[in-house]
Amino acid sequence: MRLLGNAVYVENRKLSRSPVLWGMLVFLLFVTGIRSGGADWNEHLGSMTFLFASVFGLMGFGTITAWTFGREYTDRTVKDLLALPVSRTTLVIAKAVVIAFWWLVAALTIFAFSLLIGLFIGVPGFSWPIIAHQFVELLLIAVFHLLLCSPIALLASISRGYLVPIAYAFTTLMVALTAGPTALGPYLPWSIPALHLSMSGLTLFPLGTASYVILILVFELGAFGTISWWKRADQR
Repeated sequence: MRLLGNAVYVENRKLSRSPVLWGMLVFLLFVTGIRSGGADWNEHLGSMTFLFASVFGLMGFGTITAWTFGREYTDRTVKDLLALPVSRTTLVIAKAVVIAFWWLVAALTIFAFSLLIGLFIGVPGFSWPIIAHQFVELLLIAVFHLLLCSPIALLASISRGYLVPIAYAFTTLMVALTAGPTALGPYLPWSIPALHLSMSGLTLFPLGTASYVILILVFELGAFGTISWWKRADQR
C-alpha cells in the first residue's frame, strides 16, 4: 500500500506540473463560459453537462489519459520507470488513480464555474433540486468516461506515444456524433454517455442494462490489456 501511495504521489507531481493538464482545464472553462446561459437553470447546467457527455469527455479526458501513459515513451523515461522496484500493476493503477482524481477536480471546478456564471448573469429559476440533479448527472457522466478511457491508455502504451490514442479519441467522438442518434447508439460505448443524459429526465438509468454492461466490458478490456502490456513492456 505504501508503494502505491508513493507511486500515486510521483504520478500526481508529473501530471500536476504538465501544461497539458492546465491548458486543457483552461480550454474547458473557456468553452463552458461561451456556452453558458439559458431559459432556466436546468437548461443552463444541462448544456454544461452535455459538453461533458460528448466533447469534454471523449477529447478532454482522452487527451489527459493519452498524455499520462504516452509521455513515458516520448520522453524516454519508460525504461527508468520499469527499472523501479515497484510492481508494473502498481504503476498502472497509480496513473489511473491520478487521472480519476484530476478528472473529478476538473468536473467540480467546471460545475462551480457554471454556478457562478449562472448567478452572475441572472439565470432564472434557481432551484436546489435542479442543482442536485445536474450534479449527480455530471458525476455519472464522469464515471462513464473514466470507463471509456482505459482503451486509450492501452493504445498509448502499444503505440508508445500519444498521437494514436488522441486520434482514436477524435474518431470515437465523430462516431458518437454521427451514429449516436441511430438504433446502434445504445450499443456504441462512445454514444452511451450522451444518450444516457438525453434520456435521464424520467429515470436515473434510462438505458437498457446492455448499454451499461458494454461500458464495463470496454473498461475491463482496456484496463487488463494495459496491465498485461506493462507487465511485458521490457519484452517489446
